[in-house]
Amino acid sequence: MPTRSRQADRRVPQAPRAGKRLAGIADWEAMKASRRNLSHAAAVRECNHLTTQYRRMSSSMANVIVEVDQVIQALTAKKVPFVLTGAHGISGWTGRPRATQDIDILVKGGKNFARAVNVIHALYPQLEARRFAGVTGFFPPGAKQSDVDVTYPHRTDNAETLRTAIWVEERGQKYRVPSLEAALANKYGAMLTPTRDPGKRGMDAVDFYNMVKHSLDEGRQPIDLARLAKLGEMVWSGGGGEEILRLVEEAKSGKVPNPLS
Repeated sequence: MPTRSRQADRRVPQAPRAGKRLAGIADWEAMKASRRNLSHAAAVRECNHLTTQYRRMSSSMANVIVEVDQVIQALTAKKVPFVLTGAHGISGWTGRPRATQDIDILVKGGKNFARAVNVIHALYPQLEARRFAGVTGFFPPGAKQSDVDVTYPHRTDNAETLRTAIWVEERGQKYRVPSLEAALANKYGAMLTPTRDPGKRGMDAVDFYNMVKHSLDEGRQPIDLARLAKLGEMVWSGGGGEEILRLVEEAKSGKVPNPLS
């Protein structure tokens, strides 16, 4: 009997059916987009770890490693009331901590602002303090981007962020982060700022989207829509409350919100 050649025994692998392939891709994308149910303290720690790793790999920032724990401890020691905002402050609400360029601190204007600026200057004397409207940024010498930003409220919703911030306590350390509704309102306000870079507005929209979607995950705190609407009006009187609720519904439906649409 003729024998079959090895070449004949080789079977050509069949491509998976389109339906199965698409289902596999959908599962992969869903996994990559998932959020983790982290405590605020755990999310801040992870954000700080990622940021520190990023700083150590950057030649412009490697000489001055700014740590969120040091900033919190220094402000607390001098009894300066503050709220940790920016990527650190919202990581627990997004469920997706990420590396960030800077540490954002929100304080009251006047004496508290001046005291906070003095604390950061004393903590990191290597950094250059540069003043802008409503904010003092601390920069590595010659750098274009800041490592620490100390801000005071320039909108009513920012002032409400200070008033309604929630406490985080871990390992003997206490600090405050924005409430969920305040964090959403702050991102809404940032998206409406006409002078803000379009790329930054895009990141604001993604943060808003992730906070809304994470609020729907099991075991998470739901959004207080009535409270959010009031904060939206503080951002834009005469329409902000209605629009911010529309953006929430867009995010719930799977769309990245666009307040300029």
